[in-house]
Amino acid sequence: MVGCSYPGTSAALKGCINDAQCMSYALKKHYRFTDQDIVMLRDDGQQRGPDFASTRASIYKGIQWLMTDLRPGTCLFFHFSGHGSQKRAIYGDEADGMDETICPSDFKSAGQIIDNDLNQRLVMPLPAGVVLHCVIDACHSGTAMDLNYTTEYNPRMRTFTWHGTPMGHKGTRGGTAVQFGACRDSQVAQDTSAMSGGTFTGAATYALIQALEHGGPRQTYSQLLGNMTATLHRATASSNANAAAYSGGGGLLGALLGGSSGPREPQTPVMSCDKPIDLNIPLMFPP
Repeated sequence: MVGCSYPGTSAALKGCINDAQCMSYALKKHYRFTDQDIVMLRDDGQQRGPDFASTRASIYKGIQWLMTDLRPGTCLFFHFSGHGSQKRAIYGDEADGMDETICPSDFKSAGQIIDNDLNQRLVMPLPAGVVLHCVIDACHSGTAMDLNYTTEYNPRMRTFTWHGTPMGHKGTRGGTAVQFGACRDSQVAQDTSAMSGGTFTGAATYALIQALEHGGPRQTYSQLLGNMTATLHRATASSNANAAAYSGGGGLLGALLGGSSGPREPQTPVMSCDKPIDLNIPLMFPP
């Protein structure tokens, strides 16, 4: 669990620590995770020690811990809540010419983490029988894990369609990787108190947890993504009229330069996977 609030900076966010805590609670409530199963990285001064700050180095150490001793039947979970951005692609493997990034709490000095790096560290090592779920609640996060296939819910048609092509060098070693991105690569994600009634959270994290609460732990992927989309569209479509309750919606550049605080279109979550799985199967978490 990674929560980056960037305290004392022009990029400060208010809901990201809450996201990490709420997601941790949801995993323990619905899927029998324990405190010993979860490592929490944060930057609000409440971390357990310097190794548990949400820095670039600690995130890499946390991923290394997560990916150790993988056996068939293992279920992994990675959550990041913070700023996301884009950089010009260096490998020529992006359709839009841009790499998506996440921003550790020390990104100004240590640098951002690009999608290729997350794919190499979290996706490529996955052996058969191991399932990884990732939630990236950040701007431009639709393909933050560089997975081969993406889908989103079409509310008008009430359908899902997988898009993408297999790229062997971006796949797993037989395992399954699923990511829920807070928004399309072209969009920004909301940090808001409007959805919870006063407490700041990431809009996507709030919508995902609400979908779990309403649909139950054994709902299908299509149900979860559909419910997330409906909740986010209702909440963010009206954000311009309630701008005081929203922050961090202009992307990293907007936060640093004092730009716009809200997206111009409803925030649309994106699900991606290393392969086009059947969306009508129950969530692949431990019972």
